[in-house]
Amino acid sequence: MKVFTTSSVFLFLSFILPPYLHSQSNLNMTLQDSMDYAAGVNDVWGWVAPDGSEYALVGMDNGVSIVNVDVTPVKEVVFVPGVTNLWRDINTFGHYAYVSSEARVGLLIIDLQYLPDSVETYIWSDSLPTASGKAPFEKAHTLFTDENGILYLNGTNVNSGGVVMVDVKTNPTDPIFLGYAPAIYSHDVYARDSILYSAEIYAGDLSIYDISDPQNVVTLGRVKTPNEFTHNAWLSDDSRYLYTTDERANSYVAAYDIQDPANIIEVDRFRQAATDGLGSIPHNVFVWNDFIIVAYYSNGTLIVDGSRPDNLVEVGNFDSWLGAHGGYEGVWGSYPFLPSGKILASDRTSGLFVFVPNYVRAAFLEGSVIDSITKLPLQGATVTILSDEIVLPQTTKIDGTFKTGKAVPGTFNIRVQKVGYAEKIVSAVFVNGEVLTPTIELSPLPVHTFSGKVLDQNGLPVEGAKVSVQGYHGVFEAITDSNGEFFMNSVYQAEYELQAGIWGLMAYQSILQLNQNDYIIMQLDRGYEDDFDLDLGWTVSGFVTEGEWARGIPREQRLFSNWLCGSPTDSPYDVGSNVYSTGLGSTPNAQADEVSGGTTILTSPSMDLSSLVLPRISFDYWLCEYPPNQYVGFKVWLATPEDTTLLAEFMNPATFGTWLTFSEKINPSIPREDVKIIFSAQDTTEGSGDYYLKVHVDNFRVTEGGVSVHDDYGQSGHFTVYPNPVTGDEMYLKPDNTIVGDEISFTILDTQGRLVSGFDI
Repeated sequence: MKVFTTSSVFLFLSFILPPYLHSQSNLNMTLQDSMDYAAGVNDVWGWVAPDGSEYALVGMDNGVSIVNVDVTPVKEVVFVPGVTNLWRDINTFGHYAYVSSEARVGLLIIDLQYLPDSVETYIWSDSLPTASGKAPFEKAHTLFTDENGILYLNGTNVNSGGVVMVDVKTNPTDPIFLGYAPAIYSHDVYARDSILYSAEIYAGDLSIYDISDPQNVVTLGRVKTPNEFTHNAWLSDDSRYLYTTDERANSYVAAYDIQDPANIIEVDRFRQAATDGLGSIPHNVFVWNDFIIVAYYSNGTLIVDGSRPDNLVEVGNFDSWLGAHGGYEGVWGSYPFLPSGKILASDRTSGLFVFVPNYVRAAFLEGSVIDSITKLPLQGATVTILSDEIVLPQTTKIDGTFKTGKAVPGTFNIRVQKVGYAEKIVSAVFVNGEVLTPTIELSPLPVHTFSGKVLDQNGLPVEGAKVSVQGYHGVFEAITDSNGEFFMNSVYQAEYELQAGIWGLMAYQSILQLNQNDYIIMQLDRGYEDDFDLDLGWTVSGFVTEGEWARGIPREQRLFSNWLCGSPTDSPYDVGSNVYSTGLGSTPNAQADEVSGGTTILTSPSMDLSSLVLPRISFDYWLCEYPPNQYVGFKVWLATPEDTTLLAEFMNPATFGTWLTFSEKINPSIPREDVKIIFSAQDTTEGSGDYYLKVHVDNFRVTEGGVSVHDDYGQSGHFTVYPNPVTGDEMYLKPDNTIVGDEISFTILDTQGRLVSGFDI
């Protein structure tokens, strides 16, 4: 569907706020200075003059800005204009900078030796050999120079975008063609010791080539990266490990053991814990002194300790982007190789940032979890470090081991959980640069039987009622027999949410603390109730291309990576966890499964309301729509065999969703038998692409409604009730002539349909 951007809002903010106010968070990184630009920013590189002066080479949409970063404030000393173009990549060899672009103007070469006074520039666009004859070099998406003075041009207009190798050592301003790597589009490369590591983005591969003979390149190995959109790669200091990025939302920095290129082994994956699942995109990765420096769109610059490549731990960050997570705003590149140790970061909207990092090693936690009785390893246990510093929980492997860590030292608790075992919390002292290796024993939980009986409001057994207990240690279910009885065996000793229900009666809901074999009697009142944790028979129909009604646990989703569109939980007004939702998203992106291309319909089982004097329907709902308050996509209908009428329709004045409650009495004139409630969610623009809709429904009820002075039915039929409303201890009932029979049951409910009192007269 059509994407509505909000970048203009954040762009405006970036102009009215000083760059140093943009920081959302930082850890072990200090901002020295920043420089804003009127034009967009892309890549950044660094260069050191013979006198030790340090410069930032900032790629921009309209050229290259050369900035002295030794002074505060930093100062632009030279600007080299260029053809307007979103992509520029910069690398240096000696006192020359090489600048690629997609502008089809050849290769820009900048002689930096005259800084800070001036520079000299050259354009190289030599003809290169192809299968169909000579072809001029026009463009490259990225480039890299190695220690031997070989310049690698990637994503060019020749060799199908595969790598072009040229010599810039012999003649820096007129490179000499050496050869081609395989004709596979390469987005970026790294090279060392005549080995080329190619990020082949569209193939989703990291490929390793022997380029000792540029005319006879040999493939040594290849591996798929996690999201198969390989953006760049960088080698560890000892050349044993390689790190990659995939330019995809919620992707990883991946670490590989490449000592045998024919058998590349993935050893770890890293995602920033604080923004996990929010759509953040890792862009470029560099390695310095076994620290991994990552440029993240919308997350800023991250420092990750790579000294233990199979346990990557974040130890520093600075977020220079003020806007929401997700999308392609924020940091393009982060250069860490200046002798001073400063990190240069290019933020696409906010400009150049110069950071002084405090490189600290992580405090590592690498232990194992075992059964306290058998001493065998436990797979699938969850290990969480409890601290203000956000650290993603880790799950133990088949051998019971886990690896994690944190940047901030100190004494912290570690919580270990596994289904069927008692939770355990241990304390540990975390020290930077040290590795904790605890063996944590979990005690198996005892199991008990849980049984009981389900009765209706008259004390009669209810056959076919569904009974469920659910909690961290699992979901246990049973169905009552003809005597209304149920039995569950081997239920772990723990706390559970207990529910019993059947269509046509109100559900029973409670908290069960199971410490021994237990038997319980549950009585269900008159009415209809479903919080969708028990499958009571709702049906889904209609047609949509995505966003069909489904029952399950919702997850947090965001629209345009900004507005909260999918609820992270079910309704806060009931027990359990399930809802009916227009799509149960597997990604944090609400656009992936919002209602599109039609209408999805959710229909209740049939209801007989003849025993209810004044039935009231209520339910909780979550509605997210964009644009807000313009289209009516969510409606509720009441259907009988004779007719279907609109009960309510909903719009949201805001884009984001929130849990609300709808409650309304059903018109007493409608037929009372075979009544159904229908929820419809419709892409009202019929595929034109300008409407987003996400709906959750939960906590559905039909009960006896409240009676007030405004209810004609309550004042004129059956009884006259006074005073009305009742505020004191006494009330009076006057029957009219329609009351017949010797025994009449009378119930009093509050305005939410809850039983207050009941008696017979």
